[in-house]
Amino acid sequence: MKKKILFFLPTLNGGGAERVSVNLMKQLNRKLFDIYLVLVEETGEYLALIPSDIKVYSLESKKTLYSLFKLRQLIKELQPDIVYSTLYRSHVALFLSLIEIGKRPKTIMRMPNSPKSVIDNKEISRVMKYLLDKALKSSTKVIAQTPDMKEEIAFYHNIKVDKIDILINPLDKAFIDKSIEESINPFNNHYINVVASGRLMYQKGYDILIQAFKKVYERNNNFRLFILGGDYAGEQKKYENMVEALELKGVVNFLGFQKNPYIFYNNANLFVMSSRWEGLPNTILENLYLQKPIVATKCMPFMKNLIEHGQNGFLVEVENSEKLADAILSYEKLSNLGSFSFFNQGDLNSKFNI
Repeated sequence: MKKKILFFLPTLNGGGAERVSVNLMKQLNRKLFDIYLVLVEETGEYLALIPSDIKVYSLESKKTLYSLFKLRQLIKELQPDIVYSTLYRSHVALFLSLIEIGKRPKTIMRMPNSPKSVIDNKEISRVMKYLLDKALKSSTKVIAQTPDMKEEIAFYHNIKVDKIDILINPLDKAFIDKSIEESINPFNNHYINVVASGRLMYQKGYDILIQAFKKVYERNNNFRLFILGGDYAGEQKKYENMVEALELKGVVNFLGFQKNPYIFYNNANLFVMSSRWEGLPNTILENLYLQKPIVATKCMPFMKNLIEHGQNGFLVEVENSEKLADAILSYEKLSNLGSFSFFNQGDLNSKFNI
């Protein structure tokens, strides 16, 4: 008998956790699962990627925590076997909505970021940390993106290790391949075109990247930087002011969220990631798949498993604009591009068949 699995997300805005959720929904075996999607708000750039066989429900709430009673009622009506959540606020909302519900579904809670980094950078309040701990302890399974994250979840949230499973973010390789077929090169090839990608927010370290690019441009004025990502946190103006103050207008360019980032990745000379911390960046996995040279910060321990320094990319310390600039300028020394030896994660469906 097929199991009902309900994916619960606030929105489908263009973020990494949302992209992973879409990939999971597309790749789960329809012979094993009936899939439902519940959104706090039916909005976001990834809505267009949802397969037509998935029924979408909107709770029509402005905030995730305002949706508790609607979520509870919908779970009672649909009676899913499994509910999947992938963001802190959705974990807490799911936990609260299931209190004394009667027939309780099993729950899978995927952690979107490094617990250590989130706590060290005071990204969540004490109250949120307390509720998140409760939510994780109540779940049937917790998903970590890497072995290091598994250890952090166990330590910082006091979760039993045998309850935590590791799931490397799945890629939709067929979609990527189709996205770059017969695509038009968006760049002027007279320049050395560098791409960075991710939401415009402090975590992504774009302030450091812009400072680094000033040093790059002073040493080689053929370099151009293109930053892809939505301005959900209202940070773009601040970065634009930095660009203007450093006299980099026309050199550093903000292109917003792109429905097809793969044509930019595939045609770029280099991909760069300047993050202060990450869970497991989809953009790195995607650029490895496309066999692009990569410069990335040591923003997570697992990065050393993805990037072999001096071979398929360069790794630099977080918040070091000088080293970041040096690595960008040295990208042509990279020769052993692309690596997927780490990517064998077993049967995806077995991780959800609980």
